[in-house]
Amino acid sequence: MKIPLSKPYVPKNILATLEKVIGSGVLHGNAGSCVRVEELMEERFGFKHVLLTTSGTHSLELSMMLLDAHEGDEVILPSFTFVSTANAVLRAGLTPVFADIDDKTLDISPDDVTRLITPRTRAIVPVHYAGVACEMGSLLKLANEGGLMVIEDAAHAIGSTYKGRFLGGVGQMGCFSFHGTKNVTCGEGGAFITNDDSLASRAEIIREKGTNRAQFMKGIVDKYTWVDIGSSYVLSEILAAFLEAELNEFDFIQERRKSIYVFYIDHLRPLEKEGLLQLPVIPSYAESNYHLFHIILPSEEIRNKLMAYLRNAGIDTAFHYVPLHTSPFGSRFARGELPVTDRIASCLLRLPLYPELESSKLAYIIENVRGFFGGLI
Repeated sequence: MKIPLSKPYVPKNILATLEKVIGSGVLHGNAGSCVRVEELMEERFGFKHVLLTTSGTHSLELSMMLLDAHEGDEVILPSFTFVSTANAVLRAGLTPVFADIDDKTLDISPDDVTRLITPRTRAIVPVHYAGVACEMGSLLKLANEGGLMVIEDAAHAIGSTYKGRFLGGVGQMGCFSFHGTKNVTCGEGGAFITNDDSLASRAEIIREKGTNRAQFMKGIVDKYTWVDIGSSYVLSEILAAFLEAELNEFDFIQERRKSIYVFYIDHLRPLEKEGLLQLPVIPSYAESNYHLFHIILPSEEIRNKLMAYLRNAGIDTAFHYVPLHTSPFGSRFARGELPVTDRIASCLLRLPLYPELESSKLAYIIENVRGFFGGLI
């Protein structure tokens, strides 16, 4: 048996959908499919402004350009995140400052953020790990007190909520990813979110290579030209059409992911009670989108042995992440120790989770996890 870690869900009608777009002759971005997806997300999730982008990374880059910060200014983010979060900071000429995480949610620790704020701090970037909301109330309070922006890295978190509000729209800006590993995907893609009209207006310009083309297309100006710094971040119609088909099946995707997550929790709980592993935690203020499922093992040695055991059984697993403050490039920005991040990164193991993961394969995964621990006892 071979079970992958993740597998993108492909809607059954996708070929007909793509053929329709190709037949239209309109393949560039910001046309029919793009507009429909943006409007669909605005309506479903209550966002005021959604701008599709070519990746989650580009959404983060766009948000950093909107900060209007200066070289030497600082942005606080967790070390326990993908490199895109920090790269976006660096590409804007700013300095990443790495914070520790909470040992239950694996999200950025508001207490550690408090420790790291300086007169140079311009923004806080909470990363909603695994689709579980950061403690946004505390982070927004810190930001308000310091005159800082909150930019949500919601790459994992489409459909997740904090106290009933959809993530991505809680801070001043939010960034989604539609990479092939995400709950909804178009292979490569992203979205920039804001409820602020002025930020949205400038974001449209930056996304369109620094031109006011969006205003021209709306009939606000009679010609468009270069008016600001920018880049090419507009998603193509083909990818937007794929994403539209995915979003139309969002409820099904979420229901399947939740059922798999709950299966893992129910069947691994006895191992947690025996102290053999730690299960993920979803706090009362959060509703997850069940982006991924992880367990925390007692040590790196046990994690690595379990990973090898499952691999030999044909089950793909993965750890997450190599902390940025310990990486060859990121270590130059490290400021002291981040003990929770270091421990979690060395002991975390992700198990397969995707909508088409059959019950027989789930049972096989549980059987092998139990078999591993049975061999240790």
